[in-house]
Amino acid sequence: MNHRHRTRFVLALEPKEAAVRAARDTVRAALEGWDRRDVHGDLELITSELVTNAIRHANSITLVLYPPDDETVMVEVWDDNPQGPSAPIVDLQAEGGRGLLLVGALSDSWGWRSTAGGKVTWAQTTAP
Repeated sequence: MNHRHRTRFVLALEPKEAAVRAARDTVRAALEGWDRRDVHGDLELITSELVTNAIRHANSITLVLYPPDDETVMVEVWDDNPQGPSAPIVDLQAEGGRGLLLVGALSDSWGWRSTAGGKVTWAQTTAP
């Protein structure tokens, strides 16, 4: 199926922990609909990390997922916080703070851009 005919998934999320599960479920459903598999769960983990960061720093969150071509999947997390993500100084004793490191390690590329109402943090990955 040509990627132009595939569905773009858009999901408004409340900034609550339950949003992470909803986002992962959406990723799984989208990939199944596009006849792709997230063999190692990388895209689900990337999505979880991006949504978790948005929950911590924003009041409104929207997940957007789409295939720009037959090999790539883009995940975007739109939120109302204009401040861009920053790479944390990793404390090996801390329970958190490694999310963006995981996103960088598991995605082909990632970044963020400003919007009129906040920012978009995105990651691009190849999904078979």
